[in-house]
Amino acid sequence: MSDATRRPGRTPLRTVLDRLDPQAAQAGAPPYIYRPVELQGRAAAGVLERLRALAWVGTPAVIAVASRVWSAFWMMALIPAVHTARGLPFAIWDAIWYFGVVKNGYHGHAVRGAHDFAFFPAWPALIKLGSLTGLHPALVGTVLANLLFVAAAILTWRVLDLRLGGTVATGGLLLLSFAPSAYVFSMAYSEPLFLLATAAYFLASNTSARRGLFAGLAMLTRIAGAAVAASALVQFVFGPRPGRRTAFLVMLATSLVFGIWWMFIAYLTHRFTGFLSGSPAWVHGGTGLERLVEAVRRPTIQRVGWIAFFVIVGLGALALLRVDRELAVFSIAAIALAFLPGGLVPSMPRYALAAFPAFAGLALLFGRRGTWAIAGCFALAQIAFVAWMIALPGGQAP
Repeated sequence: MSDATRRPGRTPLRTVLDRLDPQAAQAGAPPYIYRPVELQGRAAAGVLERLRALAWVGTPAVIAVASRVWSAFWMMALIPAVHTARGLPFAIWDAIWYFGVVKNGYHGHAVRGAHDFAFFPAWPALIKLGSLTGLHPALVGTVLANLLFVAAAILTWRVLDLRLGGTVATGGLLLLSFAPSAYVFSMAYSEPLFLLATAAYFLASNTSARRGLFAGLAMLTRIAGAAVAASALVQFVFGPRPGRRTAFLVMLATSLVFGIWWMFIAYLTHRFTGFLSGSPAWVHGGTGLERLVEAVRRPTIQRVGWIAFFVIVGLGALALLRVDRELAVFSIAAIALAFLPGGLVPSMPRYALAAFPAFAGLALLFGRRGTWAIAGCFALAQIAFVAWMIALPGGQAP
């Protein structure tokens, strides 16, 4: 510090303190009690800024973990071990099919009366990779599903926060995490991986080539990946010019992945239409829209519950049309896929989970207080949905 910058009778320390707290300097306070107000303010602002930056991790992580604890408790309480793989209530129904693929690969002929290629390959491949540790696929699938859901919840919240605001993001994630069918996120199912892939897709810039990679992963995980292609088509036709090239790349990636999967099944079954022997022919006697009409004509309390939840999520998807067309089209397309051959009424609540932005649409419709009330009702309804998996005659797979 030069002499020109010093005040007469001031030491360098006093000069610094004068700058930190000029009011105290004018009052003649001794330097040792000066409060470094400016320094404290900057430090506090820095801490607050870091806390805000971490909020998009902490808030969804807490919701995700709390919801997994809730689901795990009721699944362990209500699902007998005899119905599961390795005694895990999270390794049941479709999870057992995934474990079969992990162990024996895909078959061109029917296995236990159905075709295992109805299940897309990304999830069993990930379980297979985890099983290289020597752990049983049932344990690997269960742990991976829960961890992936927490990661997916964080990305999902971020997507909704950037597009719809933090309050709606928190409400939407709350409704998704505690939805009546959200126990599926704790099962060794492909839903958490699909949610992670689609959230990463929407989080990527609409001019980024990474969107094509995430879209391909979503398509390799579930047929619901077609909903990503549908939203990209809308962006290609109606979106801003800079994003149209990426939208075209996304459509190309999803089409390529699905085409390769179709041809693999054709090679496996020696029939070009072999894919149609998978999910579309999973249950004899009609699936998709035909089964839905039958359920409406012959209602039971379970069918009413499944369809009611599905309709509620559909309303949330429609509510998004006025605020975010891309997310709305994705949600509507994901919901519409349930009406195709291969869709089952007991599985409709699970199909609705793929339309994760629709839950933010519900948060928009109900507001903050209404969202918390609906989330509470969802959490209680989840108990019944878990029980229906086993309590019904012969059980009903989600």
